[in-house]
Amino acid sequence: RGAAGGGQGGGGQGGGDGGEDGAGQVLRALHGFETRREDWEAGALQSPYLWSLLQRDGAQLLHTLEALHLPPGWTRAWDVSSRGYYYAHPASGAAQWDPPAAKEGEEGE
Repeated sequence: RGAAGGGQGGGGQGGGDGGEDGAGQVLRALHGFETRREDWEAGALQSPYLWSLLQRDGAQLLHTLEALHLPPGWTRAWDVSSRGYYYAHPASGAAQWDPPAAKEGEEGE
């Protein structure tokens, strides 16, 4: 694989997003998707625009949910050259290919 720092793509922050759990995030996203579907059916959204919103919001939700189980301070990003995810802890400068283990009593939620 290539160097862990040489990738491109977004990293997900570990440690949750201010207290909302994964189920809450999924329910909020589903409500948003349903609202957009209703707007589309009513003719308020054109199909290409709806598709772009669904792609953006779906990718964002997936990224957030994937990061929920990372220990606080860790990120996950895609390395294009190696075609794999790497994990980084910016505060310490650590980077690795294997997912970091949470310390005892520490959850990414």
